Amino acid sequence: MTETPISVLHVCDKFGVSGSSIHGVSRLFSWWFPRFSPAFQVSLCGLKSPEPASRWLEEQGIPVVHFGRGPFDPRIIWDLFRLARRKKARILHVHGYAAANFGRVVASLIGARLVLHEHFADPCMPFYQGLADRMLASLVDGAIAVSESTREFLARERFVRRDYIRLIYNGSPLRDFAPAPPAPDLRASLGLNVDDFVIGTIGRLNLQKGHRYLLDAAGAVIASRKNVRFLIIGDGDQEDVLKEQSRRQGIAANVVFAGHRTDIPQLLAAIDVFCISSIYEGTPLTLFEAMAAAKPIVSTSVDGCREILNDGKSGLLVPPRDPNALAEALMRVIRSRDLRETLAQGARDASSRYEIEDCVHGIECLYHDLIRGNGGR
Repeated sequence: MTETPISVLHVCDKFGVSGSSIHGVSRLFSWWFPRFSPAFQVSLCGLKSPEPASRWLEEQGIPVVHFGRGPFDPRIIWDLFRLARRKKARILHVHGYAAANFGRVVASLIGARLVLHEHFADPCMPFYQGLADRMLASLVDGAIAVSESTREFLARERFVRRDYIRLIYNGSPLRDFAPAPPAPDLRASLGLNVDDFVIGTIGRLNLQKGHRYLLDAAGAVIASRKNVRFLIIGDGDQEDVLKEQSRRQGIAANVVFAGHRTDIPQLLAAIDVFCISSIYEGTPLTLFEAMAAAKPIVSTSVDGCREILNDGKSGLLVPPRDPNALAEALMRVIRSRDLRETLAQGARDASSRYEIEDCVHGIECLYHDLIRGNGGR
């Protein structure tokens, strides 16, 4: 007789960030959900009204139930209670502060297991969240951290039992980002020349991603190498500010703002070096994509990035908020083809440890253990 699939309900605060088309967790949902085994019946709900990223998920064949509530609306408890009961959810898997707060309460009411998934160590966590986490700590059955720094954050700042926290790195569908020759006309469509040396970055344009420091570094690089172009892919609330900064620095002709794009594998093929300038991170998905594409990587040494990259072998690491160090590292890879080849091969080799199927398998193992009554251990 066929066993009934275990019903898992994912609960998400938000699928996008203000001014940005899509958020990393939404891309994870799009990769995870088709890969979960038939042993699990996985569904998804969001606390807010529909937004571009959740509509995009629905276009990918992943239905989303929207509650249309604000983050402090107590009606979420009833909304989530009814949905979880209808889905006969045995596990609630929560992403975000409000989802964690309401999700813990509802899981306890219906007798479901609760998985708290932390995607980064938030340096700006609201003070009230610490109070909520302390009060609701006993209602967590298991937790997932995407990096060692995130695991420490869960234990110290969010009061999750250390033995309940599992480290499960993010990843990417490596085959989708395998090295490939650039499309003949892609550079031209972006206003780039064939002989330009292109430094690319991908991510939402907000303060966390540190683009202001990348542009400061770009000024020094371009002053030395006129054929270097910076390709900035993504949208967000800092876009106008960053464009004005590039004009003020006199480097606008060498900086291309490409906006939100979905053809990421093709764009990676068109760049020479990939750069991450973030001031804090979890484990950014674009890092795994660039590694799979065998790109030389220069990154700030923040959180998951410094755990994933081996400095000098699979990438170059520099301190965050240090445009001089970032410019120096970029000039090193521009000047040395041998270094670029070493870093590219090292990144490609290391990427094999971060296949998205391995991430899904780790989550499924936690689910199985929770259902068997083993807690997060």
